[in-house]
Amino acid sequence: MVRPALYSDIPRLVELLEEMHARSKYAEYPVSKRKFKDLCMESIRSGNGCLFVSEDKGEIRGFIIGAVDDLYHVLRVKYATDLFFYVSEQGKGAGQLVTQFIDWAIAKPDVVTIRMGATDAITDFNRVAKLYERKGLTQEGVMHEMRIKR
Repeated sequence: MVRPALYSDIPRLVELLEEMHARSKYAEYPVSKRKFKDLCMESIRSGNGCLFVSEDKGEIRGFIIGAVDDLYHVLRVKYATDLFFYVSEQGKGAGQLVTQFIDWAIAKPDVVTIRMGATDAITDFNRVAKLYERKGLTQEGVMHEMRIKR
């Protein structure tokens, strides 16, 4: 089951953030739980953001956080994008979370495009890209990265 998050869900979402971070290629860098909590609170309260959770047998297993912003920062129309998308068990609720996010974005009157990212930060991005394609998104381009060791 997918539903809008509640403030009382935030402690569990922090646990999932820590799990996600530990699995990511960025695990060596510190993560700010405070900033994540603030993002969760703002996403719940704001009309510009969304936070949906996926539950299985009463336990939150995944979440998606999305936001709306000006397209290319200068156009007078908006795009919706995911900021975080994580499911603790492979496949459990992922499709439902994406559907809920897309439905939320479509309901925003100024949103003219939806962008969802798939990177290799945690897993092979191709698996996530296939999910997005099944949901009607098409590949827009590619991302390139240069990691700087500090």
